[in-house]
Amino acid sequence: MAPTKIFITDVGIISALGMGFEKISEALSQNPHVASVKDYEFHQFEKEIPAHLLPDYNPEVVLGKKGLRLKDHSTKLILGTFETGFKNIMEASDEANRPGICIGTAFGSIQSIGDFLSDSIVNGVGNVNPQAFANTVINAPTGQANIRYCVKTLSATISTGFNAGLDALIYTFNYLKCGYLQSVVAGGLEEVSYYSLLGFMRTGILASEAPAKPFSVSSKGVVMGEGCALMLLETEESVKTRNAKAVAEIVGTGATFDSDAAQSSVSNGDAGMQAILIACKEAGINPEQIDFVASGASGNPVADRLEAKAIALALGPNVPVTAYKRFTGECYGASGAINTLCALSDMKNNRISGIGENYTSLDGINVVFSTIQKSSTYALVTSFACDGNCSALIIKNVN
Repeated sequence: MAPTKIFITDVGIISALGMGFEKISEALSQNPHVASVKDYEFHQFEKEIPAHLLPDYNPEVVLGKKGLRLKDHSTKLILGTFETGFKNIMEASDEANRPGICIGTAFGSIQSIGDFLSDSIVNGVGNVNPQAFANTVINAPTGQANIRYCVKTLSATISTGFNAGLDALIYTFNYLKCGYLQSVVAGGLEEVSYYSLLGFMRTGILASEAPAKPFSVSSKGVVMGEGCALMLLETEESVKTRNAKAVAEIVGTGATFDSDAAQSSVSNGDAGMQAILIACKEAGINPEQIDFVASGASGNPVADRLEAKAIALALGPNVPVTAYKRFTGECYGASGAINTLCALSDMKNNRISGIGENYTSLDGINVVFSTIQKSSTYALVTSFACDGNCSALIIKNVN
């Protein structure tokens, strides 16, 4: 029996690049859009913090006012992405065949979680709105999507830190190959919050200036971002049954763990290299056939060094490597999925988007600073985190 093929058909995204897949190409051709945050309901920073925020998303316009009062920012973000990208397929499918949902996120509705606790401290436990408690579990946004679209086949939340968005795609890829379902909407979600910003600030990797400089030898840290990127993954049988149009095929995945990076922040890149080679083997291609790498580099010096070493070991010094987080910010659990859609956009436009600013980069890799016009068949999406998780996914262009 021939192995099951998994395709990407419908897509949806809301991020600093804009709302909708068609906005990605335009945004990657311009200078990164950076805003700032300072004041939250219960906490304030001493000064403005640069961040890549959503430029044009109004939940009431997209979703309608009804039922939004108790839904938090992350939930409105995921529902808006569903509404603009998958509403038709959800409504056209009968309950038994409706796509499942698999979302990767590091923190889910972390602003709601922190504010619920802050509210109880500031105003007293007896004055906290009990209806707000529903937002304090990490799978709340996923669950709200299941409820709104009456999905009873799958409700999965993957939480693996920086890798969550890419790991959700890998999980779904394997889930479909096992024959559990014919289609799943999968991707990543993350919000900019006071609590995540404070955590990054205290680790010392939050940049004071924007945009960030991925793979720079003198990087000052990351700039936070937020967004939701989702893809409808379908088996070949489902694509044919629906007479759907595939935009890409996921052909290989790989996931390893780098214990050296996790324990000491020092790694030789071997675990990351293995993740790439495993993905290439599953895809049935040689590493030399990778046309470009959509890296997870964000300006985090430790993670960027790990990624550069892994890419150099697996692919050599010549393959073009870009870093979309220059434009989107470090969207943490959502980044892997956002990067996948950015890579897909570049493939469809026969280009590899450059970072846009030339600076001295880490040795061993070919960082794309100026946009290259190039047709591509295979793109490698990577996410190598300083916590040791290493994930890789290969998408094949479908004309």
